[in-house]
Amino acid sequence: MRIIRGIHNLKKINSNSVVSIGNFDGVHLGHQKLLSNVYNIGKEKNLPTIIILFEPQPLEFFNHQNPPKRITKFREKIKYIQLYKIDIVLCIQFNIFFSNLSAEKFIIQILINKLNIKFIIIGKDFKFGSKRNGNISLLQEISKKYKFNIIEIKPLYKDNIKVSSTNIRKYLLENNFKLVQALLGRPFSLIGRVIYGNQIGKTLGYPTANIKLYDNFPLNNGVYAVQVHFKKIYLGICNIGIKPSYIYIPKIKILEAHLFNTNINLYNKKIEVFLYKKIRNELFFSSTQKLKDQISKDIKIVTKYFNTFNYGPKK
Repeated sequence: MRIIRGIHNLKKINSNSVVSIGNFDGVHLGHQKLLSNVYNIGKEKNLPTIIILFEPQPLEFFNHQNPPKRITKFREKIKYIQLYKIDIVLCIQFNIFFSNLSAEKFIIQILINKLNIKFIIIGKDFKFGSKRNGNISLLQEISKKYKFNIIEIKPLYKDNIKVSSTNIRKYLLENNFKLVQALLGRPFSLIGRVIYGNQIGKTLGYPTANIKLYDNFPLNNGVYAVQVHFKKIYLGICNIGIKPSYIYIPKIKILEAHLFNTNINLYNKKIEVFLYKKIRNELFFSSTQKLKDQISKDIKIVTKYFNTFNYGPKK
């Protein structure tokens, strides 16, 4: 899969192509249905397949002071999109210039002149272009002249709940990981590089792998039951927050994961953390001993949880 960053790096596609556009935040079951259609049509018609993404996501650009929570960062989207053997991901920088581009110009200048689309596959509610004036009706009108096909993917429902990024964000904030997993088709996870901390966990007897979290990370602060994937699968526990027990530590939001029954060195390694259940809120502890006692209790709760329930990302 080839990743093209920016329209200026995009050369004209000589053959017809199969295209889809969106934020793909979460790459949830609805997105997966769309990606499957892109792949299947590309394979059937022997045409290159192209996914168009935006960075930042449009709502992040327009609400930069208070952006919506983000389910997946760019590299995580790429991980799941490439499972569908997509040929090209075009990542368009969403800036003031692009936000003022009319829907009609977007279709003609990019989709037709650059990508030479033959098929465009989009969700029913898809809007695009300046002031979101572009929709399926406009595509249908322009397609008559430029001879491309529009395939509309209807909304997907799981247990009468619409599969959408909005609903996934909602359930993440409500700590309803069962519903999140149902809509994503997999447990919620994040990928990050392990950074050096201040070794406090190690001195307590509970060493941790620390990941700095992005500002609009979608989970509440607290303690969670997790799986950590790095070459193999480890069970563990993590704290998300600002470490309130140690007031001299800069208040940077991080994830600290303690892996059970292992002493592997993960510094500077990329790991994926799957989160299954929130155990408690982040708390302040007035002494080291009280913190150690609570961690011991948390580990017992998480161990019981993993021993009791069926867990794990789908293979």
